[in-house]
Amino acid sequence: MSLHVGVRAAGSLTAHSRWCAQIHQQPAAESVAEAHAWMRDLHAENHFVLIVPTTEAALLWLRALPPEDPLRRLAQLPSDEALDIALSKERTRALAERIGLPVPGSRLLQRGTLPDDHPPEEFPCVLKPAASKVMVDGQLQNLAPAVVRDASLRTALLKKWLPHTDVQEQQWVPGRGVGVELVYANGRIVAEFVHERVHELPLTGGGSTLRRAAKPDARLLELSKWLLDALQWQGVAMVEWRRADDGTVHLMEINPRLWGSLPLTIAAGVDVPAILHDIAAGEPVQPVTRWKENISARNIGEDVRWMKANLRADRSDPLLLTQSLPAMFAGWLRAFSGREVWDGWHLRDPAVAIAELKGIARGLYAYPAAALRRRSLRRRIIKAHAARFGTHGEQIRPIRNLLFLCYGNICRSPFAERMAQRSLPGLDVTSAGFHPRSGRASPAHVVHAARVHAVDLADWSSREVTGRMVADADCIVVMDASHLEKMQSAFPEALERTTLLGLFNRGGPVELADPYTLSPEKTGVVMGEMTRAIAGLAKALG
Repeated sequence: MSLHVGVRAAGSLTAHSRWCAQIHQQPAAESVAEAHAWMRDLHAENHFVLIVPTTEAALLWLRALPPEDPLRRLAQLPSDEALDIALSKERTRALAERIGLPVPGSRLLQRGTLPDDHPPEEFPCVLKPAASKVMVDGQLQNLAPAVVRDASLRTALLKKWLPHTDVQEQQWVPGRGVGVELVYANGRIVAEFVHERVHELPLTGGGSTLRRAAKPDARLLELSKWLLDALQWQGVAMVEWRRADDGTVHLMEINPRLWGSLPLTIAAGVDVPAILHDIAAGEPVQPVTRWKENISARNIGEDVRWMKANLRADRSDPLLLTQSLPAMFAGWLRAFSGREVWDGWHLRDPAVAIAELKGIARGLYAYPAAALRRRSLRRRIIKAHAARFGTHGEQIRPIRNLLFLCYGNICRSPFAERMAQRSLPGLDVTSAGFHPRSGRASPAHVVHAARVHAVDLADWSSREVTGRMVADADCIVVMDASHLEKMQSAFPEALERTTLLGLFNRGGPVELADPYTLSPEKTGVVMGEMTRAIAGLAKALG
C-alpha cells in the first residue's frame, strides 16, 4: 500500500514524511473543474483504494460529483443532503433542536438585509457566518465566528458580513470544546472516540492546539449518535460540543471530515485512517469503542502561537480560555512522561520533526537578530525626528501630504487617518498598509474603541500601500519599528521622510502596540495614546 498526499503549498511538513510515496500540488480551492480533472488523472495513474478529503475545499470538490461517480464512492462520504446539513451551522442547529439536542438560543439573519434594531437582550453573543469563505470584490475572504461584547460591535460585524452571507446569531455559552469522533460503515458505528480541548486558539474558543483523550462520555456519545443517525451518516465526522464546568453541554457544529486533532485519536489507539481503508477495501472491521485515556497531543507550531496569546491575554476577562503561567510551563513536562505526543513527530519518521525543529530554530534566531536591527533603525529615526521637527516641536520643512502606515490598515493607521483629518483640516491625509490584500474591514473591538474618540471605522476598507502614495507623501508616519523595517526594504528612498507616531506624544510609548489581538480594554489604551500623539503632531505642524 502506498500513500499519496495533495498539498496546497510547497514546503509542507507532510512532504518530509517517509510514509508519503508521492506529493502532489493541488489546484486552487475555487477551481472545481480543474480539481476534478486533477483527481481523475491521479486516480487513472495510481488506482486509489481510498480518497480522504482533509480540507473543506477538498470535501466540496467531492460533494460536487454525483453520488455514483467512482471518485466520490472512493471517499466514503454520506449523501448530499447529509453533507449539506453538516456544512450549514443553521441547518445543523435546526435538526438538533428538532430531535431534542441541547443547542444555544439562536436566530438567523438573512443575507442582504440591514442589521436589525433588536440586538440580543444579553451580551456577549456569538455571530457565526453561514459561509466561512465569501467572495468580496473578486477576492476570497475567510470569515470566522466572533464573540461580540456589545451592540456597537454587533452592528459593525453585521454591516461587514450580511452583504455576503447569512449570519447565525447565537447565545454565548461558557465552557471548553469537546469533540466526539465517530466512523460509520453501512449504517453502523465502527469507531468512536472523545477528546477534550486543553488549549484553544483563539482564546475565545476555536481549534485545539493541545488536546487530551477523555473518558468515554456515555451521554455525549448517545447525543452525537442521535444526530448522525438522523443523517444516515457514512464515513467520518466529529460532533463538536461546548461543556461548562457544571457539566452542561451545548451542540456547536458537525465537522464532516477528518479533524485537526487526528494525531491524538491515533495515539490513543483509534486508527481512523486504517479503519477507513478497510471499509473502502471491503475488509472486515472490528468496532473500536475503547481507547487509551489521558493521552495528550500537541501541535507544536500552533501551540507556540497559543502560548504567545496566553502570555498577552487579560486573565480577568471571563470570555478568554486562559491558563496560569505555572500550569502552562509545567504542561510541557508531560512530554517526558510518555503520555503526550507531538503532531507529526515519530521515531520511525524523524524527517518531519527535524524539519519542524529547523523552522523553530530559524524563528528563534530570527527574533533576536530582527530585534537588534529594529533597535538600531529606531535610534536612527528618533535622531532624524529630532532634527526634522526640532527639539521644541517645530517642524522645519512644510508638510502638505501626510501618509499613515501600519501592517494591515485595519486598526492603527485608519484611526490615525480619520483623527488627523479632523485635527488637521488643511492637509491631505490618507493611510494604507503593507498587507497584500485591500478591502478588509476593521475588527469589531477596534471599531468600538475608535467610537469612544468619535472616530467611525464601521465602513472602513483597507488599502495596500503603493509607490505612488509613498512618493506623494511629504511625511510618512508609522506605528512601530517593524514598519520602519518594511519601509527600509520596500521604499528605502522614503526612509528620511518617515517617522514614528509615538514620538509626537512626549512621555508616551515610542512604539504603539497593534490592537488586533488585544482585549477591548487594552485597545482603548492604545487609542488614547494615539489620540495624544496626533494632538502632538498637530501642534508640531502648527
